[in-house]
Amino acid sequence: MRRFKIVSLGLSLMVLAVFFPTNVKGITYIDIDSPYIRKFYLAVPEIRELGKTPKEMVRELEDALTQDLTIADLFYFMERERLPQKGIYVTEATVDFGAWASVGAEFLLTVALSAEESKVMTEFRLFDVVRGVYIAGKRYRGPKEGIRLMVHRMADEIIRQLTGERGIFQTRVAFVSDKTGNKEIYLMDFDGHHVKMVTDNGSINISPAWSPDGKSLIYTAFLRRNPDLYQVFLSSKRTILLSAITGLNAAPAWSPDGKKIAMMMRGKDTTDIYLLSSEGKDPLRLTRSWANEASPTWSPDGNSIAFVSDRSGNPQIYIVDLATRKIRRLTYYGRYNCSPAWSPKGDKIAFAGQESGRFHIFTIRPDGTDLKKLTGEGNNEQPSWAPNGRHIAFTSTRKGNYDIYIMTADGGGPWRVTTSRANETEPAWSPLLK
Repeated sequence: MRRFKIVSLGLSLMVLAVFFPTNVKGITYIDIDSPYIRKFYLAVPEIRELGKTPKEMVRELEDALTQDLTIADLFYFMERERLPQKGIYVTEATVDFGAWASVGAEFLLTVALSAEESKVMTEFRLFDVVRGVYIAGKRYRGPKEGIRLMVHRMADEIIRQLTGERGIFQTRVAFVSDKTGNKEIYLMDFDGHHVKMVTDNGSINISPAWSPDGKSLIYTAFLRRNPDLYQVFLSSKRTILLSAITGLNAAPAWSPDGKKIAMMMRGKDTTDIYLLSSEGKDPLRLTRSWANEASPTWSPDGNSIAFVSDRSGNPQIYIVDLATRKIRRLTYYGRYNCSPAWSPKGDKIAFAGQESGRFHIFTIRPDGTDLKKLTGEGNNEQPSWAPNGRHIAFTSTRKGNYDIYIMTADGGGPWRVTTSRANETEPAWSPLLK
């Protein structure tokens, strides 16, 4: 048997952040839970270069910040040709709110960048043009190779200041790729950068799932010629065998409190959903029918599990109440629905459904109402929610092979984040990482 090889998974960067004074506190500028949410007009003047800053570094910062704020899907970017106060770095002391309001801006974001030898400093200031007030600012210092991390931290802080909730820009996505000729598990930043290999064992590795604390992954591998369940601790690189019951140990999903694992296991003639302890012990059979059951996903309160079953004759999604063990059917549209993923907010379940011979991503409320189709091109499968409940990662063949895309929960986007010639599948979005 080939030995496991785990490579470094972290970006060893020390980024220091310093807040500027904040004039307005306790205001939620954008209510992201409102059913009437709209996009806001954001003015972002050209990045101010402080000192002799390399042009390529300015472009990297601008590209990363534009990508982050575009994927946030909360803003219309105003054309720079229309913007006032050209040629100066706008700060609290120099901002002319009347001039910015006259061109229709609602928020103003100014950014500066400087580089000295191996160090970089970048800062932002955020203004509410409508109210005519300065909201907040922050300065970041770190190594040059950490500029994207600085931008992600900046974007997270901007979103937090405007919505009251953390952004998703420092999260990561685990996924499966066949770029080596084998199915191995990888990690990447949410935007597809800083790809790191997790497994390198020449076997088949599938179904990665994050622990609630974001410190480890569980997944299925065929190292012992059986689909067994493994856990890898990302900081220490230690890998342990959790479950090796003969037959399937597949499609794992961690409970929100981290105490249990739901997974698909083989019974006598069919597959069922089982519950295991977090150590992979004491398997408890949750479903009992003549049908095949698969792909469990937990409700965020830990009280229910959605799963796939063909007990009606073809794959549909069902929900089991863990206290009563009562099971009810959720989906009725179409003849093949699979890969359910419960939103962290609890209000929606995303899934892949077949329509006219192709799979698309749908969402539905847990009570079976408000079915929505979100995709329309290629085959689209394997949805995974971001921790903010506003974005979904999924796989799609719209460019030929399988790539990973991101879209908003109402179908906004999508944005392609993997572009290799390999097939990238089974995205698993991390929780918010500290």
